[in-house]
Amino acid sequence: MTSLSVSHLFVKFGDRDVISDLSFDLAEGEIASLLGPSGCGKTTLLRAIAGLIQPSGGTIRFGSQLVGVSSVVLPPSKRGTGYVPQQGALFPHLSVAKNIAFGLDREIYSKSEISQITEEMVALIGMQGFEDRAPYQLSGGQQMRVALARALAIKPKLILLDEPFAALDAALRDELRNEVIGLLRKLGSTAILVTHDREEALVSSDRVILMRDGRVAQSGTPEEVYESPQSAEIAASTGDVLTLPADKSSTGAISYPLAAQRFAHSSRPSGYVVIRPEEIKVMKEGGIGREGVLTHIDYYGHDAMLTIDLKDDLLEDLADTSTIIRARVAGPAEFNVGQKVYLEHVGPIRYFSLP
Repeated sequence: MTSLSVSHLFVKFGDRDVISDLSFDLAEGEIASLLGPSGCGKTTLLRAIAGLIQPSGGTIRFGSQLVGVSSVVLPPSKRGTGYVPQQGALFPHLSVAKNIAFGLDREIYSKSEISQITEEMVALIGMQGFEDRAPYQLSGGQQMRVALARALAIKPKLILLDEPFAALDAALRDELRNEVIGLLRKLGSTAILVTHDREEALVSSDRVILMRDGRVAQSGTPEEVYESPQSAEIAASTGDVLTLPADKSSTGAISYPLAAQRFAHSSRPSGYVVIRPEEIKVMKEGGIGREGVLTHIDYYGHDAMLTIDLKDDLLEDLADTSTIIRARVAGPAEFNVGQKVYLEHVGPIRYFSLP
């Protein structure tokens, strides 16, 4: 069952289209991440769905209910959405507890129920003992956690999160994100998470929506957008990439610097291949691998990124030409700078023709 449907949406700021002919659907209970560079329209899209911005064209539906067109149909207070802006936007004159309880309708919930829900939310964000503090007495990360609790307290069917974890340190960010996503799934809420963190988008979502210039560049499951990107730019949005020149023969065979086939047209390649660093096998002994020299190691603990100078002895008509390869291996890396290594591409070949 469709929970949210955005169809051919346009949003203008002056004469400029910030959102341009954008469409996507979310199923009930689905969690989606909006991923893209600053200025691509992610926050504008969230605000349009929440009813805070008036579209210039297109429609927004919650299930079968039309909630937004070029003239706003339902105001934000009637849409049943929980919205968490980037800065939290807490009420400065209310305590933590009163901020969290603000959206709970007194005609629906009794005083004891409001108190119980507030206590549950305070415990969820790990801020017991802070109930009576004012927002100015909290750190930026604590303020964002209270804003999250306020949005979640009403148990919305649709919740919109605009980079809610960005102000938190790494350990707390991962912990709180896991708790929030777990709670959303438990409640069966449909949610949209805006993030610049590509790993966060992949980990948190049922669907990743990649945005470029106010449009959907690609949408799919985390596995689909990571394994089968539609361009090198999209591939870089979801993880580290290596782009290598390539040629495709009339029979469909693809040659590139890490391929077994001879790469014959390096000066004018017909296209390029996109490879993930973890798809390159690094060996200490030859076999069928291409030879290179390890020039640098970036050690991250759980893994390491190796920079390798691959001598392009297979390239025609180019003397002393090399290709720089970056390969990810499990850490600790059992290699040394200056060591001769051998490389083999063990992942899918993602070939794109040059325009």
